[in-house]
Amino acid sequence: MKRKLIDELIEWKTLNTGKPILLTGAKGVGKTYLAYDFAKAFFEQIFYLNFEREPIASRLFLSSDPEKAKEQLIEYYKLDLELPSDNRILILDEISYCEEVMQVLKSIQLPGIFNYIIAISSYPIPEEYKEFIPQLPIYPLEFDEFLRATSNEWYIETVINHFNLNKEIPDIVHKELLALHQLYLQIGGMPSLVNEYLNLSSTVNVAERHNFLIGSYHDYILKDNPDSDALKMNQVFDSLVLQLQKDNKKFQYKLIRKGTTHAMYKDAIRKLTEINYVIKCNRINNEQLLNPTTTFKSENWVKDEEANTNFKLYLPDIGMLYTKIAEEQGNSFDHNHKKALLENYVAQSLQAKNYPFAFWESDSMAKIDFLFVKDKELIPIEIHDSDNTRSKSLSVLKQKCDFPYAIKISSRNFDFSNQIKYVPYYAVFCL
Repeated sequence: MKRKLIDELIEWKTLNTGKPILLTGAKGVGKTYLAYDFAKAFFEQIFYLNFEREPIASRLFLSSDPEKAKEQLIEYYKLDLELPSDNRILILDEISYCEEVMQVLKSIQLPGIFNYIIAISSYPIPEEYKEFIPQLPIYPLEFDEFLRATSNEWYIETVINHFNLNKEIPDIVHKELLALHQLYLQIGGMPSLVNEYLNLSSTVNVAERHNFLIGSYHDYILKDNPDSDALKMNQVFDSLVLQLQKDNKKFQYKLIRKGTTHAMYKDAIRKLTEINYVIKCNRINNEQLLNPTTTFKSENWVKDEEANTNFKLYLPDIGMLYTKIAEEQGNSFDHNHKKALLENYVAQSLQAKNYPFAFWESDSMAKIDFLFVKDKELIPIEIHDSDNTRSKSLSVLKQKCDFPYAIKISSRNFDFSNQIKYVPYYAVFCL
């Protein structure tokens, strides 16, 4: 299954800067698959080391001296140095388990034996290494990637064209896309789940595989964190389905257990966010609305996060949430369940496009689901669980700040009127 980010790997290879590239993202998003898919297409020899699972991997880098590492790798792989080094690639998986390998990568590769190195990590790497290793974040498949994977790629260009022109898609195609989008909500964008569906031509095993993935997240949290931190992280993670089924989807500590506070759980939430097990959306206040380009600069946003106790948390993949709600509700999803799924889906899509985003609400209970900055302009997003898109919230927001237009996401066909851009669920990847 082709990922859009393979184009960025091709650009990295073409530029040949001598620097490795680091793929980051949660467990299960397909980092290793993407690296191998790219490597098979462009290199004759692929060498792979996993620092989490293979003890030999760390031993090869016991010394952080690049020359020593070169000698070890040449001996281990019995490399023929007469062959062109541009025809081989080294994939280093889960490098956060071995700081010595990061020291070697910092020294500008292993020239002469591996001119191309893809590093992979499911966990944050120390700040001191980030400037030396360009990062490429990987997220679950977006809906257009899902269409391509399921041999429905011909829809993609049609959706993009109608999005840009604000022109209605023929009704029969619109209904087909809504049905495919509903299937995507159920399966989600984790590559292993999409493959499971493709192999069986059925969703029969999807819920089981989601639960297996969720269980693996619990296991990794327990394995990689002190007991007290792991307990809190799992408590937060397990509360999300209940948090998102509320009418007010802001995170409430009391749903974990009585007496809990922000101070007790802020580190657990930070860690879950860093490893991409949750998607965090902070509330933006009226003062921040006035200068959104400054507000949404990452350094300002991170600085303000510690003090911001008003936020929402979403699961990293919509399919997980669908499965957990379906286990409780069967097929009878009410307004709150549908809104939870759609909010999670849009948050996931905005994250995949690397847009910083937030939500806003006023004292009079006007609510804007998401706001993000595009082309230096603040764009509000409202999400509706049907084609009824009436709301007064945008007019309330307009009194607080200016914006060129707003987006309403619903089952309604494309349209643009009264500075409102109407976007069907299936076209969110075009934002």
